[in-house]
Amino acid sequence: MGRETVAPTRSALRVLVVTADTAGGAASTAVQTAADELLVTRALTLPSALATLATDAFDCVLVDTAAPDLAAVEMTRAVRARSGTAVLVVAHADPALRSDSLDDLADLVLDPDDLRGDWLRLVRMHARITAAEATTARLTGIVDSVADAVYTVSSAGLVTSWNRAAETLYGYRAGEIIGRDVAVLAPPASDEPRRLLRVAHEGEPVRGHDTVRRMRDGRLAEVSLDVSPHPDGVVVVARDISGRRELEAELVRQTMHDSLTGLPNRDYLTFRLSQTLDDARRRGAPVAVLVADLDQFRAVDDLHGHLVGDRVLVEVAERLRALTRPIDIVARVGGDEFVIVSPGTDVAAAAKLARTIIDVIAEPIDVEHRALRVGASVGIAVSPPLDGDAATMLKHADVAMYEAKARGRSRSQVFDATFAQQAGEQRRLAAELREALAQDLLDVHYQPVFDLVRNRMVGVEALTRWQHPVGGAVSPATFVPLAEAHGFIADLDRWVLDRACLDIATALDTGDLPPDVRVAVNLSARSLDDSALVATVADAVHRSGLPAEALVLEVTETAVLQNRDAARASLEGLRALGAGVHLDDFGTGYSSLSFLRELPVTGVKIDRSFVRDAVDRPEDLAITEAIVRLARGLGLETVAEGIETVEQRDLLRRLGCSTAQGFWWSGAVPIYELPGAGLSRVAKRHEPRPVAAPRRWSVARRPVEPAGAQTACCLRGGLEDGQGWVVVTSPSRRAEFARALGSLHTEAVARGQLVELDAYETLRTVTGADGRLDTARFEQVVGGALRRAGAVADQVGIHAELGHVTQPLLSLRVSTDLRRRLHAESDLTLDYGDHPADCATHGAPAVERLGDVSAS
Repeated sequence: MGRETVAPTRSALRVLVVTADTAGGAASTAVQTAADELLVTRALTLPSALATLATDAFDCVLVDTAAPDLAAVEMTRAVRARSGTAVLVVAHADPALRSDSLDDLADLVLDPDDLRGDWLRLVRMHARITAAEATTARLTGIVDSVADAVYTVSSAGLVTSWNRAAETLYGYRAGEIIGRDVAVLAPPASDEPRRLLRVAHEGEPVRGHDTVRRMRDGRLAEVSLDVSPHPDGVVVVARDISGRRELEAELVRQTMHDSLTGLPNRDYLTFRLSQTLDDARRRGAPVAVLVADLDQFRAVDDLHGHLVGDRVLVEVAERLRALTRPIDIVARVGGDEFVIVSPGTDVAAAAKLARTIIDVIAEPIDVEHRALRVGASVGIAVSPPLDGDAATMLKHADVAMYEAKARGRSRSQVFDATFAQQAGEQRRLAAELREALAQDLLDVHYQPVFDLVRNRMVGVEALTRWQHPVGGAVSPATFVPLAEAHGFIADLDRWVLDRACLDIATALDTGDLPPDVRVAVNLSARSLDDSALVATVADAVHRSGLPAEALVLEVTETAVLQNRDAARASLEGLRALGAGVHLDDFGTGYSSLSFLRELPVTGVKIDRSFVRDAVDRPEDLAITEAIVRLARGLGLETVAEGIETVEQRDLLRRLGCSTAQGFWWSGAVPIYELPGAGLSRVAKRHEPRPVAAPRRWSVARRPVEPAGAQTACCLRGGLEDGQGWVVVTSPSRRAEFARALGSLHTEAVARGQLVELDAYETLRTVTGADGRLDTARFEQVVGGALRRAGAVADQVGIHAELGHVTQPLLSLRVSTDLRRRLHAESDLTLDYGDHPADCATHGAPAVERLGDVSAS
């Protein structure tokens, strides 16, 4: 074996020549003639050729054999097995002895004389054909491996190739479809394939064309086509989108339908209602819109759990489907709110349909062998006579539904224009309430809680009050539900909590309230469900300085039942702070006795509905007595609400109720009007104290009876005794003092003995940029006034009425801090002030009267 030494050209073929003829033979002559185009390796024997093929790769293997045909075949077979992709050329001496087997094994079988011609061109051509076939096979394999159907179509519209995915998609095998007109894949009478061909031939590819194609079995399927031009026609890529369409349809269904009941949701209802209204107006026909809201559903959901509540909602949906017509629309638009749209239904027919809905829903619902009952209130809006779009009609029906609830539930109500006006007024009032809350224009009054055994005040309940600037006092029964309905009840809770903690902390600090008094603050269901409640309460008591033990949070049974787990976590956190927890309106909800035992509460409040008739009705007496005994057995406090008569008070005392509140003692009043407020200061006034001291400032408190004349009387005594006074109050109150004091007012002001400051301007001036009391400003404003009065008097009193200030943007915190700072500046109790017990003239009668009130 040897390798030629002739230097080949760059494009030379690597050739292995297998021949026993070393010179002069056809094979040797052929390779010698083309030496400049070849890189030749010689093998003299078959074993040496096979060994060379095992280690080297060649472009061509030339085998020259004069052996008998059988030997030539065996040699060729052996070489073929090792030659790989090389072109195998066999030069056979006797063409007459060639066999089909030789032709099958070799790429080219030539006569030795053919080697004298352009045999190398044949080799190169065969190599190119082989490479093209390999490339084609490789590409065909790639096309067959893709998931999309890929086929080619000639310019004449005939299918020219077809991959396996096309067979799967259309059902045609390649042999069945290649050569046929592509129109066979289109629906009958469709010329779309031709139009796509024209577009592609113009050089514009088609992408993502969603259409329908006919399968081999005749069915139609949705496909998406990409059509790209190529020199011989177009390449079509098709993919089945029926699954995508089904998914899209399911997503649309889920988006437009309620997942629990399968009914249309609000978005789909609005769309269909708009279509229905448009169609009805063209035909001059009426359309009725009915909104049905379930009554007592919240109680069922709270008492039996959400799974049972869901079963109830599904059953209600099925009943509504059953009683309506196919052309009607039944939708679920809220938790327990359903809408029925009934085309062709006038007002009278709608009222009849509403009655049917109420009756059908009222029938018992069997869930887990329990017969549950819910009711329904239905609002009706009919067009005509009403005119409006879908949203307007739904709003009208919704307003009518709430009117039906307000009139007693389980009834229907047709919309009236006055309802919309009332709803607008409610929205306006809610906006004004939100603004009053933001501007600190609400107030907190306190109803005292009395110990029935010791007959003394041991607590107060903080109750919000709103004095509307135009409408006057607004009842809590009006504005609290507004805050709940418009989503800011938790903000109101936090405001009352902050204000009550500050007020009571101040009153305890100054001795205005007994040291063992606790303040009770109501919490809504929204606050109880807030994970940050415990942190909020902790922050309020920390900032105010109120001991946590002096705070009681009141929650209702219904609020606790709305989210038991969250409520339990919040109540346990409040107890860990040291605050008390009372269950309000006990006996009116749906909780069980075991539920009460499990709750981390410290007391229960007996609802006024039982207390009111307990004296006369044995049933209410039995319930009240049972609640008292139950609470005592569980180690809980009891607070009876709504005590209005001595008989009720005595009865609760005999039953063993520990505390009570009601109008028998007092309604909710400002903190300075609470029974007994200020008695501790009266006692301190008569205690012995040092006679001499540097300048002493005394701080007046908010009045129990803030009449200008009486306050002026006390000021007159101080001014006549040579005391100096700094009065911080409103312009109207200063005018009252001036009228009551007469010429003494003019003289005292002229001498500097009486210095008057405007309460609003003072608060505004001493408020720093951070919203807190600014010490430097306090020294400048209040300190300056004190120095002016002290220049002409040995003693200076301060009379401040900051509670009268209700201007916006003034912080309750600054007002409280200012009171504390004024009090801190004094090392004496009051000599004179605005409380009648602090005045030598009015003190004794006032103490006697206040003592009578406390004893009652």
